[in-house]
Amino acid sequence: MTSCSNRTTLSSYAAKFRQYGERSTQTLAGASKTWIDQILIGLEPDAAIFEMGTAHGRDAAYIAARGYAVLCSDAVPEFVAELLAKGVPAIVFDLLTDPFERQYDLILANAVLLHFTDAQFDHALLKTVGALSAGGRFAFTLKAGQGSEWSNAKIDAPRYFRYWSRDELIERFDAHGLRDFTIDAVTTDRAHAEWIYVTVRRPAAGTGGA
Repeated sequence: MTSCSNRTTLSSYAAKFRQYGERSTQTLAGASKTWIDQILIGLEPDAAIFEMGTAHGRDAAYIAARGYAVLCSDAVPEFVAELLAKGVPAIVFDLLTDPFERQYDLILANAVLLHFTDAQFDHALLKTVGALSAGGRFAFTLKAGQGSEWSNAKIDAPRYFRYWSRDELIERFDAHGLRDFTIDAVTTDRAHAEWIYVTVRRPAAGTGGA
């Protein structure tokens, strides 16, 4: 399910992983903090949590400070090596090609699926929902907008971006039989201001649904 666009994007992150950290905020605040606080509501202290696209570990550190254990991952080995050097549990994991080893109560992916083509998005969505425990949630963020483009912004290397709208996502979820989800459009102080924060829930046992 990988593609030239995905390989190029990952290669750019690998080449510029230090620059990415230097040009990214290391303090969780605003809409991103609110999003994570919301997705943690109701989780048991021993909940199984898996983060994809951890990068330098900002979000995972915040969740860990809230008392949860987080298994971090990234498709870029350079990020994983840095996390391990800091003592953070982390594995190399490519959502498009690697299998989930277990089920999780929460899987989160901040600014990961926005690098996928439509077919890759569908594959990643269904694969991840399938790796949730009953009642589990998949939380992810996307850039709001139309169409797709290549951009050298932020890290001076090409990355593929696919932009989304609320209506497109609802249509996608309906097509896949996903009924329990929330979609919040928010304005942030990031360089790309308009984002979409999504949570998809797997039905609890005995409740039916996809």
